[in-house]
Amino acid sequence: MKLQGRHTFAAGREVVWGVLYDPIVLENILPGGEAFEAVAPDEYRVTLHLRVGAIDDRFIGTLWLERVVPFVGFDFQADGESPNGLVNSHGRVYLEEAAEGGTSLCYETDIEVGGRLSTVAARLLETTARAFARRCLEGLEKQVEMRTRIYTSSAVPTATTPAGTTVARLAGVRRGATLLGVLLALIFLLRGLDRRRTQRLARQVAEVLAQSQPPAPTAG
Repeated sequence: MKLQGRHTFAAGREVVWGVLYDPIVLENILPGGEAFEAVAPDEYRVTLHLRVGAIDDRFIGTLWLERVVPFVGFDFQADGESPNGLVNSHGRVYLEEAAEGGTSLCYETDIEVGGRLSTVAARLLETTARAFARRCLEGLEKQVEMRTRIYTSSAVPTATTPAGTTVARLAGVRRGATLLGVLLALIFLLRGLDRRRTQRLARQVAEVLAQSQPPAPTAG
């Protein structure tokens, strides 16, 4: 039995590949998955609980990923066996560019069954296989959406200060620095004067202030 299909994600190739090639994601999206254990690079021991027609059983098998090309795709081979039958499949999954920055995931596989499974009608087998693929793609869709939200929310734009506000702040800082310099100069100057000169300067300042005051009104 041959099976092929395509699903387009509203995300870039890097995001889709990061989800597709993540063993933790694969473990979580496999329908009926009970165990998913890495036994070697790109080789996993898998236990699935599947129902095909009247057959409801636990299948134990191995999944191999081969000829892996990052951000492009990989070949795969899988086998599973239960007391009621066996399944062997091999195929390829690959990514293609889609419109508006999206990414299409394409898959094609050949599936062979044996044991009691071979007594199941071909149409029922195909329906079950397509439902399995659809649920896997739905799980991938959720993972892609989740990672897209994370990347988008983490890219928070840096707040910018209007140019006019920046210029005004700089001008205020400069004025403050100038006044501070004048005050420091006066302090050092006054410290260098002797007491007599300081007193004379104080009297001169007092006289100037007195002369600037308006005359007191006379009683009428």
